[in-house]
Amino acid sequence: MPLPAIEFHPLTFVDERDGVVVGRPDTESYAVLPHDGAALLRRLADGHPADEAARWYLGEFGESVDIGDFVSTLRELGFVREGSQPTAAPPRLRMLRLGAWTFSPTAWVVHTALVTTCIAVMVTHPRVRPHSDVVFFTPSLVAVQLTLAFAQVPAVAWHEFFHVLAGRRLVLPTRLSVSRRLFFVVVEAHLDGLYSVPRKKRYLPFLAGMLADVLLFSTLTLVGAAGTGWAFRLALAIAYTVLLRLVWQFYLFLRTDLYYVFTTLLGCSDLHGATSAYLWRKASRLPGIRRPTTDSDSDSDADSAWSERDRQVAPWFALLTVGGVGLLLATAILALAPLLTGFVTRLGPALANGADDSARFWDSATSVALFALEFTLLILVSRREASRSRTDSR
Repeated sequence: MPLPAIEFHPLTFVDERDGVVVGRPDTESYAVLPHDGAALLRRLADGHPADEAARWYLGEFGESVDIGDFVSTLRELGFVREGSQPTAAPPRLRMLRLGAWTFSPTAWVVHTALVTTCIAVMVTHPRVRPHSDVVFFTPSLVAVQLTLAFAQVPAVAWHEFFHVLAGRRLVLPTRLSVSRRLFFVVVEAHLDGLYSVPRKKRYLPFLAGMLADVLLFSTLTLVGAAGTGWAFRLALAIAYTVLLRLVWQFYLFLRTDLYYVFTTLLGCSDLHGATSAYLWRKASRLPGIRRPTTDSDSDSDADSAWSERDRQVAPWFALLTVGGVGLLLATAILALAPLLTGFVTRLGPALANGADDSARFWDSATSVALFALEFTLLILVSRREASRSRTDSR
């Protein structure tokens, strides 16, 4: 007696270099199947009974398949519609029009005009060009620390929101979430739905956050150029921090937005892991350096963990990784060091001459206390998270 046909939820199939990404967008469940496995799944999804699909697979590929095990795996992924379970309905998505307009030809004209105007203003008005002194928009160091710290949350949310809009432009269920990393508030965009579209459509969603940063920097710079009061100076201070976050995207070894653009362009799946393993193998040849215990003891076993494409590109991407580390050091020297120097040169005299200017003294003392509190909390929370991770791993 032939087995009944298996019913599936709506699935997407996207051909990749190393296989086919099969997914269920409504639950964001995705898996990479070999081309023959994806062909078998298509056969089942088209309504063919399991035993018939297994015979077809044998005739098509010359190998037998454990169809029961295959179907069990599909059930674990949530692809199979069980019993009376209703077929998954497409999620109701909002902001589809906003996403389409944000990246429409008209919007690109507006974006270009804004950025061009910003560049022209920076050329003609040296005062508004990015430099570390603009961060100190007020004599109060406490106000500088607290204001810029709280300003990062909406600025990062703006960056992530553009990722979501670019996804909604493709009618994908991209979304925002607010979570905690250590004791910092983190706003993140979930872009798993991009696995259901071809690679060429993923570039804009990956780059949308950087576009948002450029637009925000341009807008804040133009606001700062409009006057000299504290509000205008604050705009320039926030613009400087936005620029630093924009530069951060070029640190490819941190798996930034540009990292995903590169991996998509190069047809890789885990280029970071393959490059890390490659660099560790090279570094382990130096005296006194040992490979982490999580890595394989043999090069052949380590290579088997990555796709052929990842292994091919890893030596070249290692150069970009080293370049990213160099850029990080350059940023620390050219941007962060002057910023730290600015704090120190303002803290020192105020603390030394506290009796002559008690307001500045207490402001500086509070600023130092805030720095100390932040580092103390960072150490304590990091240790607690590490201890919790070790406990969970056991």
